[in-house]
Amino acid sequence: MAGLTPYFIILLLGLFILIPVLYRRYRKNGKCLIALWTARISFVLIAALYAVIPLIGTRFEHNKNFYIPKKLIYTYGVYDLSAEIDEMLPEKLPDECRDYRFITQLGSIAQDFHPSVYLMFYTDSETIAEYEDLFSGLPNCVKSDEIGTRIRSVLEGDKYVEVTYDHPQNFPEHIWTWLEDTHKKEFLDMRDAVVYRKTDTYYSRGCLLDHDSGLVVFWT
Repeated sequence: MAGLTPYFIILLLGLFILIPVLYRRYRKNGKCLIALWTARISFVLIAALYAVIPLIGTRFEHNKNFYIPKKLIYTYGVYDLSAEIDEMLPEKLPDECRDYRFITQLGSIAQDFHPSVYLMFYTDSETIAEYEDLFSGLPNCVKSDEIGTRIRSVLEGDKYVEVTYDHPQNFPEHIWTWLEDTHKKEFLDMRDAVVYRKTDTYYSRGCLLDHDSGLVVFWT
């Protein structure tokens, strides 16, 4: 919430100073009653909003109705109002959107922590084609369709077994841990997937598009 915090502090501090001023004026001559109650109610509502925003930002991972609020909270809350909205995230969810999950990380006390976004869902071929057209036109956006194999230990029953996955070469390893089990299964035979990566930022930003299953995975 580093981006929005200064604005909330300024608003709350201003109201905190204004309320007693209005109260003294009201006690003195009976005026400013409406302004006094407006300031009081505004103070409570703004404080409540500041408390609710982190809850929305860190929850509702599977509720598609919260996609826009969570995206706005991440875009303007984690960074600041002058920051560029992330180009790799869709403005809105497509009509065909199944097995949806949207994780937004808002911050951490660790100095080397990067608050990330992980968005995954299944969609139709038309939407995937639209995403490809969009990413192909973005500056510093690189496409890769190389597929390799990786061996992972997967828990089956009460023991771990080694499973070989067809894995896009430029799909970041750390994102695997955030995938739902239903999404991970697609990597068992993922041979027609492409990865788009932005190369003009220090931290990884990109999107995986699997033409066979319709799986889409965004990350920042």
